[in-house]
Amino acid sequence: MTVRELGAAFFHRLNSHDPLGASLVGLTAYDAMLPDPRPEADRAAAADFRRTARDAEIADGDDIDRQVLRWMADTAADEAEHCLWEANASAMVIGSPQGSYFTAGGDQRLPGAAAFFDGLAERYRDASARGRPSTRAGIEQAVAQLRAHLDRPIGAGDPNRRLIEDEVRPAMRRLAEALSGEPAAVARDDDHAGIWAVRGGEAGYRAAVAAQTTLAKTPEEIHDLGVRLLAELDEHWSRLGVEAFGLSDPVAVRARLRDDPALRFTSADEVRAAVASALRRAEARAADITSLAASAPCAMQEVPAEDAASAAAAYYVPPAVDGSRPGTVFIGTAEPDQRTRFGLEALIFHEAVPGHHFQAVAAQGLHELPGYRRYVDTRLGAYVEGWALYAEQLAGELGLYSSPLTRLGQVSMAAIRAARLVADTGLHARRWSREQARAFLREHTVGSETGVRKEVDRYIAWPGQALAYSVGAREILRLRESARVALGSRYDEVAFHDRVLGAGPVPLGVLATIIERWIESSAHFRSRSIRD
Repeated sequence: MTVRELGAAFFHRLNSHDPLGASLVGLTAYDAMLPDPRPEADRAAAADFRRTARDAEIADGDDIDRQVLRWMADTAADEAEHCLWEANASAMVIGSPQGSYFTAGGDQRLPGAAAFFDGLAERYRDASARGRPSTRAGIEQAVAQLRAHLDRPIGAGDPNRRLIEDEVRPAMRRLAEALSGEPAAVARDDDHAGIWAVRGGEAGYRAAVAAQTTLAKTPEEIHDLGVRLLAELDEHWSRLGVEAFGLSDPVAVRARLRDDPALRFTSADEVRAAVASALRRAEARAADITSLAASAPCAMQEVPAEDAASAAAAYYVPPAVDGSRPGTVFIGTAEPDQRTRFGLEALIFHEAVPGHHFQAVAAQGLHELPGYRRYVDTRLGAYVEGWALYAEQLAGELGLYSSPLTRLGQVSMAAIRAARLVADTGLHARRWSREQARAFLREHTVGSETGVRKEVDRYIAWPGQALAYSVGAREILRLRESARVALGSRYDEVAFHDRVLGAGPVPLGVLATIIERWIESSAHFRSRSIRD
């Protein structure tokens, strides 16, 4: 069996094991399937994934394909073995089975929904009994999300009304009741919010760090990197603080951004208008960024009201492969007075254009690559989130920010990503409490109290995921600088971006190999041209 044949079988097995994740990256062929929440299903998947990783070592085929497949199969096996989600009930719209269902459910999944929710209830009860309880805060948020969905009216003409009323909603109520029972009684308190506090949690976190960064970094190394990055940002706080407010003290600048009510929105209409304006400016410069995604506009929708309490300020869902759904950025418009005028542009450049939207559209267009190198966004976070954070900086280089204030917003977003390295490792490796993590964010970022709460609860619910951003962006910037130095006047930014996006989602070590080969081939072409 060749690497690509092995990869195709692995890709189907992976998506069958996690069909909600498949739908979230646009693979509509899995839209009628639901995950099997039983522990034995995870054990079987882990064994299959380990076998794939071993077989890939001796399979014939392209070396890059082999490296990516081995890494993905081993990482998927780690994830299935450690199953951190069972110890982290939450309301996250991506990252928890329940939340993913509400994001990617759809009518095709309704026939199996009752069994799915009942299976989740049993899994959470079982995990709690095995020394892997969820946090009290996560359980409360999950129950609140379930009740919010139960309160939604069912359309009078909905053809699935009987199925929803008789089977799906009773199962959702049973899940809410199950979580409120024994799992809530033994739940972790705020002083034990990190995954270290559950059986197998420390090993699970080490695996999560490796999966999310795609590098051989320890939690301590990443923690120290975050501290250094925050110190480096002080110069930018000072310079732009003078331009925006006449303030040079980074602490004073952050306080102004955090506390001045004039720097927050007053209505949902203002939020929508600001998003539309930023999108238009970014899309107008698409040809200056990449040739791989410039023709695909990004749609915008508001975060559903029932998910608003726990959802991020914005998130992106890629286009469906069959064209039935465009790439869409979801924007939170609830509580506009908690949303900053200065931070929204950077958020849009990250989530939409030229960030996640361009990366997802480019990957879907790489028809010469196997599926497992095109549709695995959440499994290669250092590449995916690294590109999106790089896109925030790139937007500044292209002049897309509308004012010194919104450029400060980009600095504030960089500070959040650096602080994530410290807070995530603090919670899960250094045994910080929930309040310690919140206090750190209050000191080093400009988030509102609501924003700080959501940030920290996200790190708790999805250990390690927040590490991907800064680690990935730093590597892309390092590779760009290497290309600039090596190629000199022949360096082409669009060509560099095309090579990064044209790789598809890959581990950072593989991306470095791809860019190094591109630099070598471009330099060789340059020397031949000079001789000719």
